Amino acid sequence: VAIRWDNAAKPRNDHAMPTNTSTSTAPNRAAPGATAILVSALLGGMAAGVAWCFLALWLPWFAQFWIVPIAIALAMSARWQGYRNCSAIACTVFATCIAFVYAQYLFGAVRIADSMGLPLREALFKAGFGLTADVAWANLRMADWIALAIALLAGAGAAGAHRRADS
Repeated sequence: VAIRWDNAAKPRNDHAMPTNTSTSTAPNRAAPGATAILVSALLGGMAAGVAWCFLALWLPWFAQFWIVPIAIALAMSARWQGYRNCSAIACTVFATCIAFVYAQYLFGAVRIADSMGLPLREALFKAGFGLTADVAWANLRMADWIALAIALLAGAGAAGAHRRADS
């Protein structure tokens, strides 16, 4: 087999557009399905709930308002995953609500652990879901609901924000 070296070193001069227009260089993305949005929101919301709980324990001042930057981070995560417009907004709002509920549940478990002098893991298993949920619900204040409303608005706004590069 003979190798021809004469054309290998020559640069290509034809910068013309390809004649076949059936192939597009734009990415071909289908709209995400409800299952994909649900899974992304569930995983993101659970992780955000834990992050909120850690932030609130580490920096307890105005702990209920940590949900606002977390909702914006969830919105940026949804956009990074490729969700746009209504899909990004739905994923962000759902994930923010999951983060809120899960973090409140963890806050309830922390209160039980603190009052009983138990480690958090042991309190989670001994108290059970019902007691922990009741403690979490009983400790919700108006500031928590205001923080959730602000977080939902901020997250939806960040998720629905259009950029020239996205269009």
